[in-house]
Amino acid sequence: MSLPRARASWTLAVTIAFCITCCQPGNFEMNEAWSGTIDTLASGELVVRNTDEPLWDEADMWQFVEEIRLGTDADDEAPIFGEIISFDVDAQGRVFILDFQTQEVSVFDSDGEYVRTFGGTGAGPGEFEQALAVDISPNGEIWVMEMLYAQLSIFDPHGSYLRSESVGNPGIGLTPYSGGFDSMGRYNAVVMFSDEYGESQVMARFDQSLTPLDTIAIPEASVEREAFTHVTARFSISEWIPFQGSFDWRFSPTGNLWTLTTEEYELVELTPLGETLRRVSRGHDRVPVTEEEMDGVREEFQWFINQGGTVDWSRIPDTKPAVVSFFCDDEGNLWVKRQAAMPGDEDHLFDLFDPEGRYLGELRLPFPLHSDPEPIVRDGMLYGITTDDLGAPNVVRARIEKP
Repeated sequence: MSLPRARASWTLAVTIAFCITCCQPGNFEMNEAWSGTIDTLASGELVVRNTDEPLWDEADMWQFVEEIRLGTDADDEAPIFGEIISFDVDAQGRVFILDFQTQEVSVFDSDGEYVRTFGGTGAGPGEFEQALAVDISPNGEIWVMEMLYAQLSIFDPHGSYLRSESVGNPGIGLTPYSGGFDSMGRYNAVVMFSDEYGESQVMARFDQSLTPLDTIAIPEASVEREAFTHVTARFSISEWIPFQGSFDWRFSPTGNLWTLTTEEYELVELTPLGETLRRVSRGHDRVPVTEEEMDGVREEFQWFINQGGTVDWSRIPDTKPAVVSFFCDDEGNLWVKRQAAMPGDEDHLFDLFDPEGRYLGELRLPFPLHSDPEPIVRDGMLYGITTDDLGAPNVVRARIEKP
């Protein structure tokens, strides 16, 4: 399958022009409550600097009301999940959950009632091997991706098997899965691309008939993570140094991409061609590493030491980045998960930024929300992965109440 390189388009040009025109500093002067600054560089890039002061006051804060939870207190037929690796929600509010352990997709209606399960481990039609993602197409079909085989299994809205399709060369398996349908109805899949410069991973984009459209470069972190490494004549082992910063990226509803570098607490908006539109930062302090966390690190590293590895304890930071990960909602707002600084805050706190990069305020959820797979915010509802009292994964749906 031939995959053309990304190209500039009229639609993209309009998007860029809109962002640069409508987000100039003058547009922010109408709201005197915002304490940040915005500068436009000669290149047209916008630099948004936020302070610790939010744009919202307490009366503006969103509240969350849990409505359903899937995977706990189930009846005799509904499944209890082992490892939820992916989920999606269709236009009717039905939830589709892929369990990596069973390789099955379970369907629940908009009231949280169990409907059916399909798939299962195997190599036959409608079965999966190492399926990593379930996505609902704009026409309601259910697309299940087996990345290691570069294969899609496609089902009708009722879960009946239709066909299988190839999206490129096999051999890539990435979690969390970063592809799926974007806001423009294109299907995105990570594939290997070969040209005169060699082989690289790229994001291939297809229309709903799986006709190749183009490819876009996957954003790369500017700094590599460091690790302790032990090499012998027979083997080599490594252990990541803990409490380092990380790098993450997401699609936005505009078709652009956002990245987060947690070490610097910097969000960057990019075009699909890799051009920088906007840089967003916020004042922050790193979070101290607790003695309990260090005890956990010593325990984790014991296997490495037992194999002959050497740990330079002075290279392990005594603080960690202020933020962990992020995602975009359907309105283009950025939800940045905060590092827990107090007991009970783990996976509960988010900083919210509007699409222009202004810091709106802190969101506190009544339940922990995991980062992987990515949460979904759609039509005033928050969907994501949480855990019950026994540690089993659930999908939770909460109504967002906005003043």
